[in-house]
Amino acid sequence: MNQEKQLLEQALSELQARRENTDREAYGPLIEGAEALIQKYGAGGAGTKMGDETLAALYFLTAELLFEKDLATRKATRGKNFENEAKALEYYNKAVALQDKEEYSYELWNFLSSAGHKEEGIAALERFIERMGGTAKVLSRAAEYILMYADSEDTGAIQKSLDYFYRAVEMEPDRYETYWAYWTDLEEAVDVCPRLMKEAFFCLEELIRLSLPENAENHDTLGNRYFELAGLYNKQQEYEKALEVGKKGLAAGGADWGYDILIELLIGMNRFEEAVPYCHNRIESLIGRPGTEPSLARVFFRLAHCYHMINQPAQAEKFYLAFENGQDIVPSEYRDEYLLYYKNSRKLWERIKRWFRRWFRRG
Repeated sequence: MNQEKQLLEQALSELQARRENTDREAYGPLIEGAEALIQKYGAGGAGTKMGDETLAALYFLTAELLFEKDLATRKATRGKNFENEAKALEYYNKAVALQDKEEYSYELWNFLSSAGHKEEGIAALERFIERMGGTAKVLSRAAEYILMYADSEDTGAIQKSLDYFYRAVEMEPDRYETYWAYWTDLEEAVDVCPRLMKEAFFCLEELIRLSLPENAENHDTLGNRYFELAGLYNKQQEYEKALEVGKKGLAAGGADWGYDILIELLIGMNRFEEAVPYCHNRIESLIGRPGTEPSLARVFFRLAHCYHMINQPAQAEKFYLAFENGQDIVPSEYRDEYLLYYKNSRKLWERIKRWFRRWFRRG
């Protein structure tokens, strides 16, 4: 190894060490030091003696320092430094041109996407995939990013996204991050592009498989994945399947909002008596928690509606009149029933107000 290359590698190592112990906002001196090394050893100096690997590492480190400092500045000022952004892009591209490394292409994409250059970001990932074939990580990110920005009518972009997704799955079928990243975009995409429903079911079923107790790493998310799968079945009007997997979600320890899914399903299936205990469980989970009043109001009215439909008017009346100024928060689907009970229950209303004041003070 020649002496100059050895000195550069030592300087790079020192900069990396300083970076680990420096806040992003204070990267200024590190950037100055990195750019001084570029002036000394880059294209205008003795670059040919350094070797592509070492010089690429210098360009990449400099780009990372500029990018991370800009992220910190944006967070503090909500503004960009366009000069730093242009420099970072130049150095990322130089690093990639000197050495085809996944890390370099991936971080170039990360920079471009964070800076809002979506088309350039997609192109950077696709260039790397074309040259190197791509890894599951890169293919997954390309699939997700293309789908994120694809118009529902853009069948070519959607198909390209699907192709990358299935290539990533074929490469690493047990990579949780691939399914999770794609599902986060599919969750909304299926509403405007129903052809993606098959992939939505596939992602959730794989996420559930990878979240079972024998795969303990993601086990704490299992209940919520069941709830999301129930939501898909609900969209497909497969209500019995939705109910089945929703109950699995509760059994797996899913979040309290799972009760809302089951209540909605049971009411939609006219199984009002079955919905009653789920309503009570949801109320217990919300009582006394600040900021939950709209959710609490909705479940009270749902419970009242269930009692109304199973011919228990006294119970229905009690829960319809559970909140003061009720008319302002009555969900539209329950407004007519509420007004019926409200008009006939002024005396009971005063008793209910006193009861609920005691209940909330106790909580």
